[in-house]
Amino acid sequence: MKALSLILRILAILGAAGAVALFFMVQGKLDEKQAALEKAHAATAASQSELETANSKIGSLESSLSTERDSLANSKRQLEAARSEMYTAKSEVTRSKQQLSIAQNEIDSLKNATKDLREKLLDAERKATSTSREGEIAQLKERISELESSNATLKEDLQVAENLRASARPAVTEETTTSTGLYKPSYEFSTGPAAQAGSIGPEIQVASVSSSDGIVVFNADPALGITVGSELKLVRDYNTIGSVRVIKVSNGNVLANILPGTKTRALDVGSSVKILR
Repeated sequence: MKALSLILRILAILGAAGAVALFFMVQGKLDEKQAALEKAHAATAASQSELETANSKIGSLESSLSTERDSLANSKRQLEAARSEMYTAKSEVTRSKQQLSIAQNEIDSLKNATKDLREKLLDAERKATSTSREGEIAQLKERISELESSNATLKEDLQVAENLRASARPAVTEETTTSTGLYKPSYEFSTGPAAQAGSIGPEIQVASVSSSDGIVVFNADPALGITVGSELKLVRDYNTIGSVRVIKVSNGNVLANILPGTKTRALDVGSSVKILR
């Protein structure tokens, strides 16, 4: 019995020692676990902080992404507006080109019409000049006939005067008598038109002259009162140049026919002549 009791006591002591050893062993593991747990909590807190930082960054990125999306949408709207404006501008350019082409065609048509009208006007002026020349030739022929008739009358009067003078003076020298015994005067009568008195009027400028067509254009002040059909006698430096007959007056321009006997070489473009009134 005593041996059994002793064995039990030994076993109890060994159990207690084992329990103490086990306690210390478990306590060490618990400390390790506690340290590991604290480390895990610290890692979790760090991870949580990193997660929050990451979430904050994600939020910031989402905000930036939203801003970029809005900016992209705005850029798209602006691009669409620019495309629309570009299309409108192209349409305007096309329309302007069409209008310019139409205007150019109208200008060409007007130029052709103006050219045709100028040709018709020149043709009409030539015809008018020809008609006016025919009338002037007829008037000149009538004037020549009148002068010839007047000259014949003067010759008859002169012959009568010579006969009367010869009967009154029978004794004359050979130098003053003819073979028939009539008196021969020492002068001759001019068959040209009698000189007319006049005054030198204002100046007019030669704008253009066509010797082949017999037409001259003057620049003259409308206040001079030059009218169609009037005959202008032209002088320069008190020397007679000739005469012209007015066939058209328009806006300070005087179109006239150059009458026979006029010195066309004296009618230089840009030169000035005076009217003998």
